[in-house]
Amino acid sequence: MKKKSKKSKQKISSLEHDPYLMRINEGEKLYKLFFFRPIAGRQNHFEYRMMTKEKTNGMLEMVSYNFKIVDGVPQKSSIMRAPEIPKESLDEIVQGMVRTTNTSPEEFEELDLSQFETLEEQVEFLKKKNKVDTMYIS
Repeated sequence: MKKKSKKSKQKISSLEHDPYLMRINEGEKLYKLFFFRPIAGRQNHFEYRMMTKEKTNGMLEMVSYNFKIVDGVPQKSSIMRAPEIPKESLDEIVQGMVRTTNTSPEEFEELDLSQFETLEEQVEFLKKKNKVDTMYIS
């Protein structure tokens, strides 16, 4: 068994407290991911990201934030977390964001993960789409 280095343990510890990460607890799965990529921000790889998960009580949890790359370094800002959202409200929230950001269809991507039965299937799908950084999966 490989022993984790002190540096690796520190990295994992800092990830556990990262407010931009969505933690998936037992019995929960991802629901939908949304990416808003305005043409004006493409030189900095700017995106507004919204991630949702389905909780065991049927409600959704959402985390959203700005993401961009500055001098090759990923930057995150303006986090918003909503711990309880009814599924019926999600479309309205997304459409409101589309209007607010004046996002065209070419600047918007939605990944619907609700079709998968397990979190493992969702992760495999995201890996194939190159949409997951496996360092965040434990």
